[in-house]
Amino acid sequence: MTITLNIQNEQLFDKLLWLLNRFTNEGLEIITYRKITAKEPKKTPLSEFSGMWEGRDISQESIREKAWK
Repeated sequence: MTITLNIQNEQLFDKLLWLLNRFTNEGLEIITYRKITAKEPKKTPLSEFSGMWEGRDISQESIREKAWK
């Protein structure tokens, strides 16, 4: 019999792995496990970009003119 788990909480993962290891003497075999700690990139709220181009001549026309030079 096999169980596959996907645990999002790292603390819960560690606790569950600790608990499962206690049953290895009773016939439980932990075949493999992976601890993936890839962090998501920080998401910047769109509101932080408000006023970023204030005072500059940024329009579709000006961008097109500069692109064709």
